[in-house]
Amino acid sequence: MSIPAEKLTQYDEYVEALDLLDEESRFEYIIDIGKRADKTPFPSDCMDDVHLMHGCMSKVWIVHEVVDGVHEFRGQSDAIIVKGLVSMMTGSFSGLTSDELAAVTLDQVRGLNLGALTMQRQVGMMAMLKHMQKLSQRAENGADRSAAAE
Repeated sequence: MSIPAEKLTQYDEYVEALDLLDEESRFEYIIDIGKRADKTPFPSDCMDDVHLMHGCMSKVWIVHEVVDGVHEFRGQSDAIIVKGLVSMMTGSFSGLTSDELAAVTLDQVRGLNLGALTMQRQVGMMAMLKHMQKLSQRAENGADRSAAAE
């Protein structure tokens, strides 16, 4: 299944912006995204083990809900650069149906052109995608519609 282009607008904006920046500027851009995410505070009661995502060295919490048949995600991290990465991932892939989210590939994560990140952070971003897809699957299968740790 292909994902309609209009549903990946945020993702495309990130790809275009990152392509224009040098390595140092990319890090500044990602940090800025993390700072902007703080303008809408993440619910402190969701910074718990239930919403904690495993697979990242930093602590990452992801909240998930289904609204009108599409998946919405919000994330938080205790590390500023990771907070930016979480915001990019949740912003890029919120608003997709279960089938569309399942169609997102690791190549699309690689398409963000974040090769300057450490291998651990790259693995963490791929783990975020897998986690969001798993939450989507659980919701599709009638499981709890909020994030649950594994």
